[in-house]
Amino acid sequence: MKRTFLFNRVNIFILFFTFLCFGSTLSGESGMIPERKTYLPEYRMQQLFPGTVQGGMPWYDMNPFPSGKNAFVERKRILPVDYRESRGEYLMGSFSEFFYFTIRFSEEDILEIEQQDRENLKYLSRIVSLYNRKMSLCLAGSSTEILPLITDEAKRRQTLEAIECLMEEYNISGIDLDWEFPRNDEEKQLHLDFMKDIKIIADRNKKTLSMAVSRYRLLPAETYKIPDSINLMAYDFYGRHSTWEGTLEALEFMLTRYEIPPEKIVMGLPFYGRIFDGFSPEYWNKSQSYREIVRDFTPAPWQDEAGGFYFNGPETIARKMQLASDHNIEGVFIWEIGQDLAGESSLSRVILDYNG
Repeated sequence: MKRTFLFNRVNIFILFFTFLCFGSTLSGESGMIPERKTYLPEYRMQQLFPGTVQGGMPWYDMNPFPSGKNAFVERKRILPVDYRESRGEYLMGSFSEFFYFTIRFSEEDILEIEQQDRENLKYLSRIVSLYNRKMSLCLAGSSTEILPLITDEAKRRQTLEAIECLMEEYNISGIDLDWEFPRNDEEKQLHLDFMKDIKIIADRNKKTLSMAVSRYRLLPAETYKIPDSINLMAYDFYGRHSTWEGTLEALEFMLTRYEIPPEKIVMGLPFYGRIFDGFSPEYWNKSQSYREIVRDFTPAPWQDEAGGFYFNGPETIARKMQLASDHNIEGVFIWEIGQDLAGESSLSRVILDYNG
């Protein structure tokens, strides 16, 4: 009798311990903490990294935490020998991955890689090594720019060779294809075949492949199976272009219609606003960055409309982070980091501080 009682007590303890460790996961009440990613356009380099990317910046521009409380921040001080990071480097190093936007397609040069791009990539490679982060190169273009390069066999081969050279030359983890957008079934098939070609060379070089997609610009089901990650642009919808409800619908539509594994989806968060009058002829042409909206209209954290613009404020961004966590998707990405601002109104701070 005593042995049976002791045995039952041990079993109860084991069950209780198991519930404490795994109960919330088994019940589905707690999701994963989403990966945080961001796009970094070439035209934001000088904004995030003042001066030249080769260095030569004074200490007061490099300090990641400028504050009157820090006596060591003096405008007369030069860069100290123990320098580690600038404000921009500290910010970018906080994301698990950033996409350098953009290496553009060009009919004449296959891929446009200007000298400034090369200098930027070398500089950003330092952040990758310093923080053990990932950097992917975004190859962007429209059908007009991409089609001539992939319908001509010789140019197609040269384009793929150029992409593989990029994989080998820089400290990158992958390639991101942003083809906006295939316009008909023939172009969608070409897009599919091109994705397959890039996937082959990505696998050969042990790199990842991602692609940017829209819920309203649908592709053949097979296309979504090719990349390692799918960057869902959950914005630029009609009317109030990126509501929480619209994002939920887009996310669940893609997950259920195409049976995409949640761990492949990265949900886009806009750091900009569009006018919310969908009947206006300016709807697709008029926008403002979140930084500009805060500067011009000083909205409260719970507001998503100001000055005729619809945007995502801190509280909506927090709700979307919870949405990503609840669906156990791979993560979220920002378009784009240079549209944010520092301080209490920062959207990046909401994303990076999120812990479920």
